[in-house]
Amino acid sequence: MSGDVVSRVLAALNAHDINAFVECYSAGATIEDGYDRVAARGHDELRARYGPAFESLPDLHVEALSRVDVGDFVVQEERVTGRGAPHRHVAVYHVEANRIRRERLIS
Repeated sequence: MSGDVVSRVLAALNAHDINAFVECYSAGATIEDGYDRVAARGHDELRARYGPAFESLPDLHVEALSRVDVGDFVVQEERVTGRGAPHRHVAVYHVEANRIRRERLIS
């Protein structure tokens, strides 16, 4: 089920476990915004972007508010706290072989 890896990535993010977090993504995975701007591509960039955030934002937490699984896609509304004012976004995860291939964050 595609949602399994999404549950794991949120658990790793909330535990601030960069190794478990990166393992949820395929080697060439991308994280993008809603306008196709790539924030991170591949494991090295994921570590470079999220590792320092895990260290500097000890209260960072992401909560799934709702989820829809459609084939290889998981669409999830998420609430982020611990980095300024709480905010919500929609995350669209494309999952292949039980790893996230592409994540699009729309806010």
